[in-house]
Amino acid sequence: MSIKPEVELQVIALRGSDRDYQTVAINLLKPEICPQAMCELEIPAEFDGQQGVVLYGQAPIWLYSYLVEHHQNVPWLGCYDIRLKKVIVVKSNVPEWQSGDTIPIIPNKVDGAAILIGGPPESGKSVLSNALRRALLEKRSDVQVYLHRANWDGEGNHTYETSNPELVARLRKENNIKLHHHPNADELIKKYFKYHAKATKNIRKVVDFALVDVGGVPDSVKTP
Repeated sequence: MSIKPEVELQVIALRGSDRDYQTVAINLLKPEICPQAMCELEIPAEFDGQQGVVLYGQAPIWLYSYLVEHHQNVPWLGCYDIRLKKVIVVKSNVPEWQSGDTIPIIPNKVDGAAILIGGPPESGKSVLSNALRRALLEKRSDVQVYLHRANWDGEGNHTYETSNPELVARLRKENNIKLHHHPNADELIKKYFKYHAKATKNIRKVVDFALVDVGGVPDSVKTP
C-alpha cells in the first residue's frame, strides 16, 4: 500500500506584465507536514532548470529553504509574496536579476471570498481562525486558503501548532506591538490598517478563501 505524500510540487505559470514565469507551486496535502517530507519530494518532469523559477505557496520556512538550496543552479530564483502581489528575487546567477529585485504579477482569476473574523478580546477568534484554516485544508485540498493575521497581538499559526508553551508565550509577548500606545499612534494605526486592507485585497486575487483575523472588539482609540 503506497503512502500518500504530504507535499506535492506542480509546475505552473505566473503572469507578469511582459511574460509568464515558470513557477513551482507548493501544495501541502495536510495541514501539518513533517521534515521527512523533504526527502519524498518529486520535482515535476516538466520543470526546466535552464529557466528562472518562482516558488509559490504556503509552506514552512524550512521547506522553502530546502527548495531554494535545491534549485541553486537555476539562472535566478524568487519567492512570491502574496501580500505584495510580487515575486521577490532571492538568488541570481545572471546579471539581469539581482537579489531584492521585484516582479509584479498579474492574477488571472476572480477575487476570492474574504471572511472577516473579529469579536471581544479572549473570545477565541484566533483559535477559530486556525481551526477554520485546518478544516478547509483537510476537507477541501483543492481549495486555496490563506489565513491573514491583521492584528498586532503577536499570535500566529505557530501559537497553536507549537508544543512549547513557554516559547509561544515569549513570541507572543515580543511581537505584541501595541500601536495605540505610541506617541504617533494616529499615523501608525492609519498606515497599519491601510497596509492590511491592501494586503487582503492582493490575497483575494490569488486564493479562493481569505480568512482575515482582525483581532478584538473595535476600540475608538484604534480607529484609523
